[in-house]
Amino acid sequence: MPQAFVTHLVRRLRLVLTVVASISPACGLAQVTAQPLVGLPLPAIQADASLNATLAMFDQFAGTIVAEVGTRTVTWGDVADAIRVMPAIVSGLPVQQIYQNATAQLMQQKALALAAEKAGLHKLPSVQRRMQNAADDALGTELLRRSLAPNTAENSLRAIYDGAVAGKPGPDQVRARVIMVESQETASGLIQRLRLGADFSALARDFSRDATATDGGDLGYARLDMLTPELGAVMFALAPGQVTAFPVRSGNYWFIIKVEGRSQLPTPSFDVARTALERDVVHAGVPQLRRQALDNASVTYHGLVGKQASVQTQK
Repeated sequence: MPQAFVTHLVRRLRLVLTVVASISPACGLAQVTAQPLVGLPLPAIQADASLNATLAMFDQFAGTIVAEVGTRTVTWGDVADAIRVMPAIVSGLPVQQIYQNATAQLMQQKALALAAEKAGLHKLPSVQRRMQNAADDALGTELLRRSLAPNTAENSLRAIYDGAVAGKPGPDQVRARVIMVESQETASGLIQRLRLGADFSALARDFSRDATATDGGDLGYARLDMLTPELGAVMFALAPGQVTAFPVRSGNYWFIIKVEGRSQLPTPSFDVARTALERDVVHAGVPQLRRQALDNASVTYHGLVGKQASVQTQK
């Protein structure tokens, strides 16, 4: 993989994480930015191994212990689970880097859990409630995964690929620069300076809070699925050379965007498109399975207690 492409992906990942983390610090995406621990052991992965092949290996030997943190262990199965909930953009990074970040975060989580138990936090009713909800979520997710397994089998995904992707143009991408600041007033002031002839790259280096500031806000090329909805909608609406007329809010930050180019990627191979196809199939099938599960359960809904009559369904 070209170094320039890897560098671009790292920049894009930092932007996505900055915006998403500003919306919900507890969203769990911080795992991909954890600093690798010194001496962290690496798995025996071939340099050209794909992420899917690596995850399959982790699943096959899920009980292999990666690290021991007090009385807790981190296994290859744990690492695979952590990687699968990372943002889709992470799949473009080197597998070794993904592994290190996921494992480091898991080790930190185990250490935090041990410290919480020592403080007696596991006895709190609110914590026990959230632990039960987490267990229910894991059970439900596994049922969904097993129910949708036939739809995500290789032959099924290949059929979708042949019908919807093969032989068709690849996705559009734009090359852009951004300036990320913390207030609308600051962003509006910078836009005014750009209208008066200020250099976008220089302003990005001086004012942007994004990791791309040192490069003049240069994001390189990005596909729509690599961007937050707010940034993507604006970025793909601009023509090359255009700058946003007004600040764009995404999360807790305000962005100024300049588009410098557009291009179209070639048709992705099946191996490249597989992860996105599997994600789309799962997203399409989950709502129906959720409704079916609820229809088959005995439910008593109390609404606003004391103000509305209960509604009960018997199965």
